[in-house]
Amino acid sequence: MTKSAFSRWAAFSIALTAAAGAGAVGMTVWQMRPEARLRAVVLAADQAVKDRKPKAAWTQIESLRATNPWAADFYQARLLLRSPELVAPGAAPGQAAKLLRRAASSPQYADRARVALAELLLAHPEQARSPDEAITALRIAAQGGNRKAATMLAGYLAQRPDSDKLEVLRLLTEASETNAGAAKTLITMIEGRSLPVKSRALADDIRYRQFTSSLFEAKGGNVDAMVRVGDAYRNGAGVAKDIALASEWYNRAAGLNSNTARMRQIDVLRLENTPAAAQKAHAMALDAAKDGTSVGALNELGVDFKIGRGVTADLAKAESYFRRAAAMGSASAKYELADLLLKREPAKPAEEAEAIALLTDAAQAGNPGAAWVLYGLYDKGQRGLTADPVRAFAYLTQAAKGGRTAARTELASRYSSGDAVVPRSDAEAFRWAGSALDSGATSTNLLLIMADGYARGEVVNQDRLRAKGYLEAAVRRGSPRAMRKLGALYFTLQQPDASQNAVKWLREASLHGETDAYIDLGRAYASGAGVPVDAPRAFSFFEEAANAGNLVGLVEMGRSYATGYGVARNPQRAAELYLRAANAGSAEAMIMLSYSYEVGDGVPQSLPQARAWLKRGADSGDAESQYWLGLYLLEGKGGPVDRAGALALFEQSKAGKFKPAGAILNQMKPKPVAPPPAATAQPHTAPAPLPAPQVATRPPLSVKARS
Repeated sequence: MTKSAFSRWAAFSIALTAAAGAGAVGMTVWQMRPEARLRAVVLAADQAVKDRKPKAAWTQIESLRATNPWAADFYQARLLLRSPELVAPGAAPGQAAKLLRRAASSPQYADRARVALAELLLAHPEQARSPDEAITALRIAAQGGNRKAATMLAGYLAQRPDSDKLEVLRLLTEASETNAGAAKTLITMIEGRSLPVKSRALADDIRYRQFTSSLFEAKGGNVDAMVRVGDAYRNGAGVAKDIALASEWYNRAAGLNSNTARMRQIDVLRLENTPAAAQKAHAMALDAAKDGTSVGALNELGVDFKIGRGVTADLAKAESYFRRAAAMGSASAKYELADLLLKREPAKPAEEAEAIALLTDAAQAGNPGAAWVLYGLYDKGQRGLTADPVRAFAYLTQAAKGGRTAARTELASRYSSGDAVVPRSDAEAFRWAGSALDSGATSTNLLLIMADGYARGEVVNQDRLRAKGYLEAAVRRGSPRAMRKLGALYFTLQQPDASQNAVKWLREASLHGETDAYIDLGRAYASGAGVPVDAPRAFSFFEEAANAGNLVGLVEMGRSYATGYGVARNPQRAAELYLRAANAGSAEAMIMLSYSYEVGDGVPQSLPQARAWLKRGADSGDAESQYWLGLYLLEGKGGPVDRAGALALFEQSKAGKFKPAGAILNQMKPKPVAPPPAATAQPHTAPAPLPAPQVATRPPLSVKARS
């Protein structure tokens, strides 16, 4: 051996001796016990990888091959997966699999090698020798008592619909004795009812065992266990909830330099919401940020300086901390930094562009706050962005799914009304309104959406009493619209004095300017629901609604003039009112005006005009107008016959839930004709004409036929 080579080997031996610990002081690498020498080589190789010297690490591990070839195979496979640049591009998984298969033949490394091989094959199934090689490796390792293998096998089997759920339960239950990951998976699956467990007491038992195990380790000085004990006390998992004890354990772990414990303790201090607690949290965040690796601590400090939480506000310092955390990939820091940049006055184009880029990155990383801000910017076309309603809606949905309460509220509102981008959907509106309320939203409109859902019973099982509860909550917030809806709902409740309560709330709503309440009161006086029949008073309520600009009020006034109900009959005045409402967009008024032209009541009789008004209503998407126009086309009234066009309109009307449309479509379907007997030849005769379909008649007073 040359002098230089000997020097290199001596240096390597000294490094190995140091890595092996105090028990190896004064020994050369060859004098170490085999397990100490193995540990020293592995530690030295890991350090070489950290120093970005994977070839040196490979050489160090290769030195084990003469005495322990299976160890060399196992650790070189692990090294290949960490540093694939050691071999040709794309070759690392295949070579690592080959090494792990060899290592699995050793009793000492069998289970670890099989678990590593299974992980590799699940990530790179093209390397498997058979479709079940990974599962077979996990089964063998699990049977040998390897808890990680049991957890992985159970997780894989749980995703397969044909798997034995009892086997999954057995594997996870056994593994949960010592494996925290297995215990967590088992609890999640039990509570999600994806395992055949009748009682959830098993989940409680697992949590208790986890707690006692962690407590034993924590008392022995295990820092990670101290954090787990603190978590258990904080969440009441396996032990009674006790924030004070949680804080005590977090403080113990923080005293042993655990940044995880510091961040947990900061969360606990935030719950106190006092200036003193804010100052303590700030000091703890400073300690956690000292080594420069805690992204959470940097974010906490950034927010502290941004809003003056526990410290004097300083936007420059806030920006500095956010930039450090953003450089480490924190989506939250990117969002906060963008917020700072966008709020600067005067706005600078370069800073706005940087903010947009930061928000985009943060949203792509799943930050709901960034998605919410981008929704507003793209929806309105602000800060140099071109308005893009479709992209805006995508960001809105992302923010809502990410838990942003304001986004859920906005999404519920948009689905409730519908617009050019979002088709109206009562089901989606109901779903998002519920989630927004659950996350703390206070919008009265959400309560109304929930009430409508339960009152109608179309998107959820009908429950009028529950609808009443939501409306009463909205009334307590002073909503005139809720008062009106509550009054209308009372008419449908089988309760003493329901009609009187209905009128009471309708009157209250009308006093607060809710014009639809005038309509409901007018109809109540017209029908005697809760009040004596009083036709003139009914007309006066319709007139009040019309004078307030309510289109239904105009239509109801027109009906009153057309029939002379509560006022002297005046068909010309009725037609004028219908025309006003129709020109303002009322499809119901278009239908009534069409009827006036059909029968020549108040206007010259004109079927083409009647047809034209129905077409306007149908083109606006009104299901009832589509039905009546379909009849005109089917019968050739006011224009040519168009059976195909009529069928299309009936289909649209049926889709809009206008019941007569479905009935006429059923009548128009050709009936199947049985074939004639084969033995008897009949002379050819012309087929009998199809009977005319039975249609709904159109009364002059009311054309309401909706479901």
